[in-house]
Amino acid sequence: MRLVVKLGSSLVTAKNGIDSHLIKKIADEICSLSEHDFVIVTSGAISTGMRKLGIKEKPRDIALHQALAAVGQGSLMRAYERIFADRKILAQVLLTNNDFCNRLQYLNIQHTLNMLISKHVVPIINENDTVTAQDIKKVAFGDNDSLAAQVAVAIDADMLIILTDVDGLYDRNPKDSQAKLIREVNDFDDAFLESACSTCGELGRGGMSAKVKAAKMATLGDVKVIVAKGTEINVIKKTINHEVGTAFYPPKNNDQLSAHKNWIAFASEIKGKIFVKGSTETTCNLTSVVLPSEVVSAEGDFEKGDVVEVICNEKRIARGMSNYSVYDLNRVKGLEENDIFKILGYAYREVISQSNLVKTNGKH
Repeated sequence: MRLVVKLGSSLVTAKNGIDSHLIKKIADEICSLSEHDFVIVTSGAISTGMRKLGIKEKPRDIALHQALAAVGQGSLMRAYERIFADRKILAQVLLTNNDFCNRLQYLNIQHTLNMLISKHVVPIINENDTVTAQDIKKVAFGDNDSLAAQVAVAIDADMLIILTDVDGLYDRNPKDSQAKLIREVNDFDDAFLESACSTCGELGRGGMSAKVKAAKMATLGDVKVIVAKGTEINVIKKTINHEVGTAFYPPKNNDQLSAHKNWIAFASEIKGKIFVKGSTETTCNLTSVVLPSEVVSAEGDFEKGDVVEVICNEKRIARGMSNYSVYDLNRVKGLEENDIFKILGYAYREVISQSNLVKTNGKH
């Protein structure tokens, strides 16, 4: 199997710096499971930098945030190299959200990771915090759970294992003595996402709600997700056998998304909006395509091939790749194909085709 293992900051770092014992435990297990291919998504660069510089509270200042990442990133990678030693060849891969937003860069990441895996190299992936900051939304992932989900879908992984400092997802705050571990999640809607308990560790950015959202992203891309406690003995083997943690399963119906549609839904940068007619003042019946005759207006700065949101009755109902630029679409909105050709000299029957459209109903 092809497995993506995500290690949270609360696991990777200890009071005195990097938790080499924990990383060695994971490394030993990865090396023992030679029948599987592994990719590691690691947090911990910023928290490692904080330890080295004696800073106790995570800074709000962007420059210091980036400086800490620069200080910690080298130490973190050296720790992985030292612990894996001659057992595995490692490759450091630093990514930003922009690398996934751009379709060509996304494909380049996909090809590079697949090549490394084919050469039996273990990629060690982290967000490039040195050139990003978590409050710059267009650039930063905000948490490595999202990054891990994007990577898992991009490389067509069989499973994403998110290791954290709790046993998994509970039905309430795990500090409550009555809380029970949820062993399986087969379907989770917006209400489930909202109700997911937040159990963020002191050094982590994501918390449990971020892990559930990452699980949603990955499962829609047909990747099984396990959230489990990283300190558990033989945790990777146990997650493969589903002996520990909470398992999130891909939908059994036709709600799964191809890698291309998953990119549109979760990774692409939105360049504009297309407003379409509703069948009534409150109802929008979007089919599998968006037609020019359905378009009321368009706004933004998008060209052909850019991703846009589809808005109906003030609700985001879909996103997709437009066959028209915003300028041309506003010239032909509401028209049929023959009339469009007379105006533009060319015509696409659909503004957004079925293969490039993802219905969201405000979810993504």
